Amino acid sequence: MSPSVTGTFCAVEKDYLFAAIASLICFEIAAESADETSEGHKTFKTNLFDKITALSGISIKMRKFEEIKQ
Repeated sequence: MSPSVTGTFCAVEKDYLFAAIASLICFEIAAESADETSEGHKTFKTNLFDKITALSGISIKMRKFEEIKQ
């Protein structure tokens, strides 16, 4: 799934390195969030799809703020 997310970012950003890095950061944030609510492999995959499509600038900033705070 991460190559699909990276491809999506590369479609809208001319700097492919920046797009790849940003996509993997967003993918990581969505995966961490999905892991918190999943009960197993099947629910994780479904939750990951839901979380990746629901990402927003605010949710990304809040997650990084929480990491810095710790």
